[in-house]
Amino acid sequence: MYSLKTKILAISFILLIGLVTAFVFYSTFTTAEYQRLRLEGIRQAINLEAERANTLIAEIERGALQLAASGLLFQISQSAEIGEIAALEFLRSFPTVIGGGFWFKPYAYNEDRQRMGIHAFFDKAEGQVHLDYIEDDYDYHNMNWYLDIINEISSPYQLVWTEPYIDDTTYSLVTSAGAGIFNSYGDLIGISILDWEISGVINELAAIKPTENSIIVLYDLRHEHIITNTLTGSRAFSLSNLEIIPLDMYRARLPRMIIAASESWKSLYDIDLTLVEIDGLLNMGLNREMNNGWNILVFTPVDEIFIETERRNRRFTLAITLIAAAILAFAYALISKIIYRPIQKLTSSITQISLGNLDIRADADSRDELGLLARAFNKMTSDLEESIGAFTREHAEKERIAAELSIAAEIQASMLPCIFPPFPERSEFEIYATMHPAREVGGDFYDFFFVDKDVLALVVADVSGKGVPAALYMVIAKTLIANNASLNTGSPGCPRKSPKEVFEGVNNMLCENNDTAMFVTAFMAYYHVKDGSFVFVNAWHNPPLVKKDGAYGFLKTKPCSILGWEKNAEYREEEITLGPGDSLYLYTDGVTEAMNAGGEFFSESRLFEVLNRAKDAGPEELLGRVKKEIEKFAGPAEQADDITMLAIQLALL
Repeated sequence: MYSLKTKILAISFILLIGLVTAFVFYSTFTTAEYQRLRLEGIRQAINLEAERANTLIAEIERGALQLAASGLLFQISQSAEIGEIAALEFLRSFPTVIGGGFWFKPYAYNEDRQRMGIHAFFDKAEGQVHLDYIEDDYDYHNMNWYLDIINEISSPYQLVWTEPYIDDTTYSLVTSAGAGIFNSYGDLIGISILDWEISGVINELAAIKPTENSIIVLYDLRHEHIITNTLTGSRAFSLSNLEIIPLDMYRARLPRMIIAASESWKSLYDIDLTLVEIDGLLNMGLNREMNNGWNILVFTPVDEIFIETERRNRRFTLAITLIAAAILAFAYALISKIIYRPIQKLTSSITQISLGNLDIRADADSRDELGLLARAFNKMTSDLEESIGAFTREHAEKERIAAELSIAAEIQASMLPCIFPPFPERSEFEIYATMHPAREVGGDFYDFFFVDKDVLALVVADVSGKGVPAALYMVIAKTLIANNASLNTGSPGCPRKSPKEVFEGVNNMLCENNDTAMFVTAFMAYYHVKDGSFVFVNAWHNPPLVKKDGAYGFLKTKPCSILGWEKNAEYREEEITLGPGDSLYLYTDGVTEAMNAGGEFFSESRLFEVLNRAKDAGPEELLGRVKKEIEKFAGPAEQADDITMLAIQLALL
């Protein structure tokens, strides 16, 4: 049997060899992987910038076409005010551009004016859009930007981009997108332009520079001119200074990743990859064409991308190897001297503890770290014994409470009408209701029952608070309402209590001994099946929605006092008439006050929209669709309040 010291020495040696081997493979793998990721990152940045630029250019081009339509209206109306308002409002709503307007051909605006132009611009100092008042002697017909556009426009919906120029209003370097203004005969009478500031383009391009010395160029291949570049910010940089070199991996000593990219990127990502020599330095050239014919060119020195990274990676691997060897040597010496002897004493005791014998205690005589470890194990063993006991007791208590809450939830659910259809023998209406508590039990409730042969009572209520206290109070309130509604008044003319009398009686009963200051908001109604009258009382509850004439709307009601708050409070009855096909939707505030993760309420307006989208649905389908919309709106947010809904739909004749 080999000694522990020998094993430690062997393990240290094996670990050293393993670490060295691992770092060699790591260096090789990470170099290739970094090259791949580096190229992929450059490609993604170029594609992203190209797509962003495509989107922005498309917006500007659409804006120029829309502005051209406004220019035609301006010419037809012969109203300078219309043209000025159109230019100002368009530029205010389009912050991407710095200027824009209309410019008409000689005598095209009308026979009396040789020149007619309206131009609006964004004043950076004031942060406002202003009109550029055009003098009659401003000869824009001979301006390069005007000639670039007017000479190329031949049909409606055609867009032309100008070469960059200094705008003589904002004194900014811009390029303009122009569209033609055509009259009803198809004649070109003028142009609309939108000015795009070049400095913003430069900032966008600079954000994707792969390295410090990379050059990004925005190039108009069709007109063979540079829009802008990150080297000079102007067109002083010339593509004629570049020497294109055929891609040769042996000559250039390039990583295989570049060769692979040059063979696949054109077909996969529409990016050309070439080698370009700039000032004697070998650069990787990437070319991505945009939708309007412009090209994004990226020139990056190859040495900056890969070679320095490989050298740094090798130095890092060597340093890690040396550090690992030193650490292993030091660890071997430390373990052999300090841990070897006392560790044997700990082994047997700790083994017993690991087997579950918590009565064993480790030998803690040592005063070093192993002694502290032994004492920590002893304390951990004692704490573990106590924790297991406490956990067992706590778990049993939680299970008991959970079982009781589950039973309470079942009892509460059984107290509410849950068999549908509840009155299969009655064909005059269809009714459905649901209650979803925020916790195991809730304080909302609904009820419906016949107080006599042709009068159906409907109740929806919400108890203040949540959980068990609200559930207990809910049982009391529901029972009192049902019992009071069922009592006979003894009056020959009106043997049953009205909704008003029911609420007044229930309110006084709830006010007695109400030390917890709990209360109930409730809505109760009597629906007279024969004549369609609907008599109701609202105790400060959410107004229901009624569907009449094929659309839902909120029922206009004047809320009375909440139940259980003020003794001898008076309640007021209101009445409407429901006809064949009409529907009624009752709910609690858990519907409209359902919140999403941003703290926004579902709100009465959203409920109104959902109900009217589902206005042809029956009660069961209607409640299901409302609940689904609430869940979609709330998303991952936890349900904060009970959600209770009741819907009734009258049958068609």
